[in-house]
Amino acid sequence: MNRRDLILGGALGLAAAGAARAQTSRGSGGLYVPACYGQVTEVAFTTSTDLQGFMPPGLTVLDPHRAFLKFERVKIRSPEADKMTAAFNEYDHVCIATMATTPQFGPRQRNILMWEHRAWTAGGPEQGVQRWVDVGFPDIFDIDHNIVAKGGKVAFNAKVWRGLNELMSFSGAFDGKKRVEHQPYPGFYVGGDPGRDLEVWNLEASEFSRPLHGTGTLRFGAVPTVARRVAPGGTPPGDQSGPPGPGKNWAATVLKDIEVQGAVHHDFSFTPSRSNEFQLVRKALPGDGRSRL
Repeated sequence: MNRRDLILGGALGLAAAGAARAQTSRGSGGLYVPACYGQVTEVAFTTSTDLQGFMPPGLTVLDPHRAFLKFERVKIRSPEADKMTAAFNEYDHVCIATMATTPQFGPRQRNILMWEHRAWTAGGPEQGVQRWVDVGFPDIFDIDHNIVAKGGKVAFNAKVWRGLNELMSFSGAFDGKKRVEHQPYPGFYVGGDPGRDLEVWNLEASEFSRPLHGTGTLRFGAVPTVARRVAPGGTPPGDQSGPPGPGKNWAATVLKDIEVQGAVHHDFSFTPSRSNEFQLVRKALPGDGRSRL
């Protein structure tokens, strides 16, 4: 068993124990076991860019200048997934997200860009803008919690890149000082981009445990990791171009004046709803059949 299996197995044990305490069950009264579990680090930040420009019709951002980054390492649990190799039952991704709302369903998370490190997780029909890239960020172990509990710091450095081009970097550390609250996790608004229905993705349950607080610096940009010549007026290889907005092929560099408010890490688990996983908010607009990318 490798170190990642140990830490993810520990997260599952914590989630199952919490569920047992809450007497949550499924089926004929068996112990509830989450469908997905792992670790997540949230980095809250402000931007001068108006985030309402990324919302599809019918969806309103709660605060047009507050967003957060999610570094998620997820393991999928099911009788089928347990038989698969890690390439098909676990994934890492980095999401730029904000909180949005509708009159019917209230505040939910909205991922406005998702960087995926597994090809099979990119391009889901119910999701928004997803890109298959390389993602790198560390696991957090018990020893890291102990270091912070004793007054020390634990570095947390992450990046997203495509080929030779770095698209996002975060350089930070956990020091135990609480600066921000954990983002609400009631579910998600998905779809709504051109030609697709806007829906809510409902969760049956979620649990977050062992918070670890910190902060750092965040930068978005397609900066070549190896010097490469770019024609005047051109974009670096691997960058995206186009205006911000739902379904647009936009670059994260449109988010200007980034200021990190703080970071918080958790072991977490969640399970999609079994009875009404997706609910319709609005149908795709008539005559709008453009591609989401």
